[in-house]
Amino acid sequence: MWGKRAVAVVVIAFAAAVYPVSRAWGTGFGRVAGTVTDAEGVPLMGATVVLAGPIMAGSRALNSAMERVITDAQGHFTVDHLIPGWYSLKVTAATRIPVLRNNIRVNAGQTATETFVLSGVFAPLHIQALPAHLSTWGEDWKWILRTSSATRPILRYQPAKPTATLAKTGKARLPASQKLVGLLPGASRRDALSGDPGYGSVLAYLRPLSDNADVLVAGTMTANGVSASTIATAFRRNISKENPQEVSIVVHQLSFADGILPPFGMGGDRTGRAQGMVTSYTQTRRLSPSLALTAGFEVDYLTALSNAATVQPRIKLEYSVNPETSVTVQYGALHVDSSGTMLDRVGLLNAFPRVSLRGYQPRLEELNHAEVNVSRKLGKSSRIEAAAYRDAFKNAAVWGFGDSRALAPLEGNYLPNPVANGVTLNGGDYHSTGFRAAYACDFGKYLEAAVVYAMGDALVPGSGPFEANGRSFVRPERTQSFAGRISATLPRTHTQLTTSYQWLPPGRITGVDPYSQAEFQVQPFFGVQIRQPLPNISFLPAHIEALADFRNLLSQGYTASVQAGEQPPILLTAAYRSFRGGFSVQF
Repeated sequence: MWGKRAVAVVVIAFAAAVYPVSRAWGTGFGRVAGTVTDAEGVPLMGATVVLAGPIMAGSRALNSAMERVITDAQGHFTVDHLIPGWYSLKVTAATRIPVLRNNIRVNAGQTATETFVLSGVFAPLHIQALPAHLSTWGEDWKWILRTSSATRPILRYQPAKPTATLAKTGKARLPASQKLVGLLPGASRRDALSGDPGYGSVLAYLRPLSDNADVLVAGTMTANGVSASTIATAFRRNISKENPQEVSIVVHQLSFADGILPPFGMGGDRTGRAQGMVTSYTQTRRLSPSLALTAGFEVDYLTALSNAATVQPRIKLEYSVNPETSVTVQYGALHVDSSGTMLDRVGLLNAFPRVSLRGYQPRLEELNHAEVNVSRKLGKSSRIEAAAYRDAFKNAAVWGFGDSRALAPLEGNYLPNPVANGVTLNGGDYHSTGFRAAYACDFGKYLEAAVVYAMGDALVPGSGPFEANGRSFVRPERTQSFAGRISATLPRTHTQLTTSYQWLPPGRITGVDPYSQAEFQVQPFFGVQIRQPLPNISFLPAHIEALADFRNLLSQGYTASVQAGEQPPILLTAAYRSFRGGFSVQF
């Protein structure tokens, strides 16, 4: 009897001792609960949830352990009796992409709730019956799985559409490709400006490779056919970052004898048609928040009677004194920013150095430009700049007109120019040191204007007759020039009208400060450019513009050279009177 009572007393005493302890442990635990669904919100039953983290131990140290549970019919799961701390959860299911989530905090007496969405393994893939008109150059294609015996696509990969996750990370969809078809008839016979995109037609394709890289492929052809054409490829990377790079290679088929017989001894078609190549590389590197360095080079190569080549460096250092003021030092080949429209970029790639002859040997015009420039913003819409510069010209090209009798003393030192009865003369080498001041202002979003003053050296006809070497007929002379440019956009019709005028003193046959002409888009004498967007055509998803470009509209600046005896003079000019017009179609 006493034995049974003793056992009961021991059991009751043990229970009384253990109960408070168990109760204390219960209040010190936490739990993890959650739901697992697919991308459409349908609960996933039977998904495996693996939890890893600390467990209770008899000592103060915490060991690591894992626990595995299965979701129920509603996709729910619960893991109880967890020591407070940090846990990791991995959720897996058949034909689903696993999800791992770290740093889940479990607190005493609380429930940590997590929701998991598992995407299907084949979610990015879908079977698609392709329409017959679909081209593999479409915007949505990445790769195509084909059968072994045919080229018929049976499976396409299509990038996922932007989701909320992409929006949170700030990643944008890949920019759309651009296609350009330009029809500019008659340009090859009207304008010989090396930097002018005057071509008969152009086909171009700009393909973004990522949000920071693209490749541009372009082909141009003059109105007279393949006698003058261009094939260009340009690759850019880090476009939206602070260290952009650009490399381009352009192959030119040049024509120097468009309807004009080459001079005696020049070898017929060998000089009338020549091949040229331009290779350039430019990189910008941000050295500090206020200092940027741009460096590169340009190689120009010509194959005619004999080969001619130039290699020019390109370096530019820009320092921001403050948000309003910057100081720029640069040297080498002129470099025009290629961040403009697609048509502007193709125009820059289409440029080739002017070519002349010296002693029956082809020569490429070369310009090394050095300057120190200070620019300051005046408010939000205007800026001023002042610059001191020095230009070193080699084989300066001079444009002119003349008949066979007038050109006889220059035998072997001029080249036919693809302008009616035009020629390009070799003006030799000279230097120009000068100063430039400019002011530019935006008057709202529909009107902008700029004025430029430049002082330097320009070529003028020499005082004596032509000599055998053909280079004594010109000489440099101190020159001042004034230029103005106004660009306006009509609100209703969206017509873009640009007019510019650069005044040069009489007798000047070259311009002053070519860098400012390129930067502010002005040409010698009076010019007008009109760009008119046309109404959209419902069945043609394209942007169409009509273009008209007039250069030296008032026929100014033609200067007669001095000739010996009764020989007729040669007319020399800094800019031909020309007209260019046509359409551009951009898809």
